[in-house]
Amino acid sequence: MGINFFRWLRERSQSDPVEVTCRELFEAAQEYQVRELSFWVCVNMVANALGRCEFRTFQENKEVKGREYYLWNVSPNVNQNSSAFLHKLVARLYQNNEALVVDTMKRGGLDSLVVADTWEPPALWPSRQNEYSGVTVDEYQFQYPFYENSVIHLKLNQTNMKPILDGLYQSYWRMVSAAMKAYTWGNGQHWKVHVNQIAQGDKGWAEKFQEKIAAQVKPFLESDGAILPEFDGYTYENVSGASGASRDTRDIRAMIEDIFDFTARGFLIPSVLVNGSVEGTADANTRFLTNCIDPLADQLQEEINRKRYGYEGWSRGNFLRIDTSSIIHFDIFANAANVEKLVGSGAFTINDVLRAANQPPITEPWGDEHFMTLNIATMGEATRNLSTRGE
Repeated sequence: MGINFFRWLRERSQSDPVEVTCRELFEAAQEYQVRELSFWVCVNMVANALGRCEFRTFQENKEVKGREYYLWNVSPNVNQNSSAFLHKLVARLYQNNEALVVDTMKRGGLDSLVVADTWEPPALWPSRQNEYSGVTVDEYQFQYPFYENSVIHLKLNQTNMKPILDGLYQSYWRMVSAAMKAYTWGNGQHWKVHVNQIAQGDKGWAEKFQEKIAAQVKPFLESDGAILPEFDGYTYENVSGASGASRDTRDIRAMIEDIFDFTARGFLIPSVLVNGSVEGTADANTRFLTNCIDPLADQLQEEINRKRYGYEGWSRGNFLRIDTSSIIHFDIFANAANVEKLVGSGAFTINDVLRAANQPPITEPWGDEHFMTLNIATMGEATRNLSTRGE
């Protein structure tokens, strides 16, 4: 966290060096921790959801599981599995508002896809493909450029939302910091010192009083167990909580939850999913898939199809489809009645249902056949069947 925090602090100031107190530095560190926590909770939620998707590949409109399927669902490169690859892809996408995937080399007949960390912004030409140079992955920089037709380039929003969120963080954190100070003050110890006129008349009284506070009273208040001597002319009175100013952490927690709420809103994630609320999660999951995951999956799917298959492959029925139906946990036994209706209506095969339940498909040919319950028929068919039986 240390290096990232000071990098963030330097980017935040964007001015000449200034002196800050330890308290200001501590408050900035608190703001950074809450900001990073809320941001990465949302990023990981999106990445985990996308990692549960199945990248289904088709050749001549028939589903196959070959090299391309293995590349996206198992191992995109020699150092990452598909889950780690997608987590990095989503992280770079939300950090920079765009992400770049490059094909680096062949390994046993397979492509090797990696997510770039940095690259030089290409010169945009409407009549020729973009050129990406200075592409860096981890600590390695490629010495040759990549062209648009060989990379997968994703852009999250037309306008980068992260600087806007950062400005909102900074403004809102002032209220959180004020609530923390109020909590600390309200739950601290507050004393009155009554000094009679005789004591005040002593020579050098002000200096002695400050020395007494620093040497005896302050250590007494900060210690778990201590003795405070009383002197003639001095009377101590504890006024902590006398004005009902004692506070709890609910106000602070509510404000921090507000930070998570507007961070989730920037990600198009329902806030109940981020704050851990149980109520309304079914509707929230549907909105999460519709507003956040499906558009992201569509963009990635379209980019893969136009770059890795092209028009020639697409016109022959060769394409990739990202299946988001496996994101939500499906209990096949709890939904047995619904499964029977899905299969019995002829709309889905048995393997379609097994795939949605994250179960291995049946390898027999009838696993991919469509069935219809015999007693479901049109009125004409039912009439003909009754007439045949009467004969």
